[in-house]
Amino acid sequence: MKYTYKQAGVDVKKGDEFAKVIKENVDIPEWILKEPTGYATVLLFTTPPIAVTADGIGTKILLHIENGTFEEAAKDLIAMNYNDLICVGAKPIAFLDYIGTHKIGEIEKKFIDALIKELKNCDMYLVAGETAEMPDMYQENHFDVAGFAIGTLIKKFEHSHVKPGDYIMALDSSGFHSNGWSLIRKIISEEKINIRDLPFDILKGTRIYKEIIPYFDKIKAMAHVTGGGITRALRRLLGGLGYEINIEKKDFIDWILKYVEFDEAINTFNMGYGLLYVSETDDLPGKVVGRVKEGERIIKF
Repeated sequence: MKYTYKQAGVDVKKGDEFAKVIKENVDIPEWILKEPTGYATVLLFTTPPIAVTADGIGTKILLHIENGTFEEAAKDLIAMNYNDLICVGAKPIAFLDYIGTHKIGEIEKKFIDALIKELKNCDMYLVAGETAEMPDMYQENHFDVAGFAIGTLIKKFEHSHVKPGDYIMALDSSGFHSNGWSLIRKIISEEKINIRDLPFDILKGTRIYKEIIPYFDKIKAMAHVTGGGITRALRRLLGGLGYEINIEKKDFIDWILKYVEFDEAINTFNMGYGLLYVSETDDLPGKVVGRVKEGERIIKF
C-alpha cells in the first residue's frame, strides 16, 4: 500500500492557501526588507539589520517523547529556526522558546537542558521564553515546543542574479529532519514498524548548517528544505527558473519509497538534502546536484 500526506491528515494545499490569506491581509511596514523566499523577516530599524523567524518540531516530538531522545529534539527545534535564518543571509545569535505542556515535569527539564547545551554548540543564547501548563490542552506526559530565533544580517542574497548555468549545490541532510512526520508516523503505525529495527536512526536531529556562513559571499540564493519537500525548496530557491538535479540514493529515502510514490516523496521530504544553494562556482561545501536551466524542471533519482 502507498500512503499520502493528505491521508495522514495534512493538506499541504490548504496550508499554502492559509499562508496566502495571511500575506494578503497583513500590513508590511517600510522597515521590512522584501525577501523573496519567506524563510525569515529582515528588520531594517537596526544597524546591522536583524532577521527573525519562528518554527517548531511538529509531530516528530511525539516520537522524541516516547523514546526519550531530547537532545535530538533540541537539535530539531534549533535547526528549524537556525537554517531558516541563514537562508536570508543572517548569522543566528539569540533564541527564545515556548513550551506548552500538560504538567511541568522531568521530560520538560530534560528538554531544556538539551536545548541550552545544543545552543552553546551553535554559538547562540537562550535569551527568553515561556512555559505554560495546560492540562486541558495537552495529554499527560505530552508537550509541544516552538522556537523563535534572531540573527544579524551578514549578506543580502541577490536572487535576481541567479541565471541558467549556475550550479545548484546541496548539503546532505541527517535524515528526514523535522517535516513529513504525520505521514511517517502513520506508516510506522499502520505497518507495525519498530523503529529500532531500521538500519538508520530515524529520530536523528536536524542538521544545523553553521559551516556555510563563511561562504555567504559566493552564494546567490539559499533554501532550507522543509515543508513541501525538495520541490518547494527549489521553487523558493529559483523563483520561475528551471532546473535539473540528480538525487543520490540514501537508506532512509529508499525506505520511505516503499510506502509512498516518488511524486509524493519529492513534495513532502528533503530526499537526502537539507540545504540547497546557488553559486557560479562549485568549490564550496557540499556537492553539485544540478544546474539552473530555462523552463524545464527535472528531478532524477
